[in-house]
Amino acid sequence: KTLTSLVAASVLLIGASAAQAYDFEQNEKDTVMTETASSRSEAYQLGLNKLTQLQSASPRQLFNELDIFSLDADESTTRLNDGAYITVQERTAPNGQAGYVGLVNVDVSYLEERQSDND
Repeated sequence: KTLTSLVAASVLLIGASAAQAYDFEQNEKDTVMTETASSRSEAYQLGLNKLTQLQSASPRQLFNELDIFSLDADESTTRLNDGAYITVQERTAPNGQAGYVGLVNVDVSYLEERQSDND
């Protein structure tokens, strides 16, 4: 009976060491669009306000705001990387009226837990 228990325990230990979890850093680029403004400078200011909001958001808020889809992501590790920038794009409405939107371009990273199978 002791030998059987020892063999069973050994099999469990070998199986447990075969599958290991490790963290893998994911990097994604995303663009957040502001509402339409009547001038380029107003659209840029809206973009700057949005970037400031993203920079001060908690990791979980940032994860949700950027609509990151990952089942294995650790939301608490979400962060903006350096290099964010704002562009302004002109839009024309169906009625012909021009408007401008601010585009906040960000690079975000977070950790995902991956399983490694060492068979």
